[in-house]
Amino acid sequence: MANTKKDARIKKLKRKRIWPSILGLFIISTLLSILLALVVAFLINNVMTNKTLEGMSNLEEVAKIMAQIDSPEEIATIEEHLLQYIEFDTDVEGIAVLGKDRTPIWSGDNRYPSLESEYELFLSSNLRGFIENDPDSSFTIKEETLIFNENLFDKLNILELLGSDDFTTASAIHLGQLKIWLERPSQLGDIYVLQNVTLNFNDIFSVVVCAALVAIIIAIFVLYYLISFISLICNIRKINKIIYTDMITGGPNWIYFEKKGNSILKRNRHGGKNYAVVHLRMRKYRSYCTCFGVKEGEALIEKYYDILKKKVKWKELLAHRENAHFGLLLTYENREQLVTRIKEMEVALDTISPNIKLYFGVGIYLTEKGDKDIEQLYNNALLACDLPEDEAESKIAFFDIEMNNQRIWERKVEDDLDRALANKEFQVYLQPKIQTSEETLAGAEALVRWIHPQDGFIPPNKFIPILEKNGFITKLDDYMLEEVAALQARWIAEGRKIVPISVNVSRAHFTRTDLAEHICAIVDKYNTPHDVIELELTESAFFDDKNLLLNTVKQLRQAGFSVSMDDFGAGYSSLNSLKELQIDVLKIDADFFRGADAQERGLLIVSEVIDLAKKLDMKIVAEGIESREQVDFLTEQQCDLIQGYFFAKPMPVTEFVEKYK
Repeated sequence: MANTKKDARIKKLKRKRIWPSILGLFIISTLLSILLALVVAFLINNVMTNKTLEGMSNLEEVAKIMAQIDSPEEIATIEEHLLQYIEFDTDVEGIAVLGKDRTPIWSGDNRYPSLESEYELFLSSNLRGFIENDPDSSFTIKEETLIFNENLFDKLNILELLGSDDFTTASAIHLGQLKIWLERPSQLGDIYVLQNVTLNFNDIFSVVVCAALVAIIIAIFVLYYLISFISLICNIRKINKIIYTDMITGGPNWIYFEKKGNSILKRNRHGGKNYAVVHLRMRKYRSYCTCFGVKEGEALIEKYYDILKKKVKWKELLAHRENAHFGLLLTYENREQLVTRIKEMEVALDTISPNIKLYFGVGIYLTEKGDKDIEQLYNNALLACDLPEDEAESKIAFFDIEMNNQRIWERKVEDDLDRALANKEFQVYLQPKIQTSEETLAGAEALVRWIHPQDGFIPPNKFIPILEKNGFITKLDDYMLEEVAALQARWIAEGRKIVPISVNVSRAHFTRTDLAEHICAIVDKYNTPHDVIELELTESAFFDDKNLLLNTVKQLRQAGFSVSMDDFGAGYSSLNSLKELQIDVLKIDADFFRGADAQERGLLIVSEVIDLAKKLDMKIVAEGIESREQVDFLTEQQCDLIQGYFFAKPMPVTEFVEKYK
């Protein structure tokens, strides 16, 4: 769906089409060409008509002579005169008489008009003309179309005419002539005079001028549309450049990477080449920008891009995605060669900032035959490089199917969380805390277990890290606190012996300034005394907003809650946090009791921590205890409470009640 919307937005940017301009250019050119042809035809016809009408005087003279004759036999009496007329008048080439039934009566040179084949001109109501085609003429009529022969263009030498000093001389240039039979009725029959209509340059000058003007107009329009067309192409290229260019690096952006990458994979669908989709990112980029500014960070990305571009081969792809993330589509021969090549890239990148150690994370997905969605393949490479942003190491990791299964599982946990909370699929398990002196129940820790309707029992390590990563852990914490508050209230109402139950408060909670009020509101819903609930926070919470943490703990203790620090000793600043944080209970991390040296250095540290806690008026809880030797040691050291599998595993509430009723 997202890709569909993105493609739609890109198409909207590229909405300008070329074909309307091409179509417009074609239509305008066609219409103007038709206009030019009509203008030229009209002007030529007008010239021809005028020239023909000028020759009517010859026809009238012949008609006067022929009017003296009443029969065909009398033609012989004036034949000599008619022939002399033809001889001395250059415009008249022949005279012919046809009877009323169109039969030949007389001709000066045995030439008669062919009335069926020759082009007819309607000059007036009683005057007609017939054009006789002459192959040697500059003009011919074919299928009622005026045709200009080649010899016209030989005579019409524009350069010569333009170079002439005397326009009168130029205008007198003889271009050619048409032979037209002019018809005139008489008593004897129809008289025909073959009139030579001579055309000079001056006769068609207006035609040439008008045609030139129309041609200029056409040229202007065509030029305008050509300029518009070229401008449109340039604009489209600019738009494409904007669409496919990364604003930081100046190289291809992610849209281009997806488009080109999909095209490459499509051509390689049969697996002819080995391609690897690579995700490369610089770790601690956020810290770099914090120290040196965003502009310096962007400048660093640009430098990185320039280095990587030099390492990318022909028909491979490189694009900046976001922040300090880059995508690459590389060819390779084998895994070893690919890893070596990527390490060379890392070495080259590391030389840009020799005084600042920047670590890189690289995720690789090796394409398979049929792979075509490069976005999905890149996500696989991204998943392979799923390390914390601030982790101080470089890593090259290849994607495998288990990573995808884990991603699917994470999504399932996220999708099912709200339903599971509403349906109370999360159950409270209690692990007892045993007093060392008498080995009697003195408290318990509430631990969560997920009973999924389809998947059954899901251990905490399968969903707690996921909820901590996406921040949903706060919902689960609130749920557990409410369940414990309701449980304690019910036990008080039933008159049972009450021991404090500790509930975990995750690190994510300490972004709230009203956390103390929030916790009080949940517990007070059931009128549960605050002193029967102990709130456990991890040492790592101390490294977020220290002042907020100290203030929240102070408010919780003032409200009557006991506050404990879980996993003490797991961090590197335990003593420093102990110095500033006012807490009631200290829980020693189970790792002190594990390993080969637990009997020596670990136990020595435990002994000192217990002694220190006593001096600070804190209770001590040792967790993860699994042997009698550990119990005896802690008893000897006067540890207050013990929690671990030696006494009991976490158990459902019903089992806990049954065991410690």
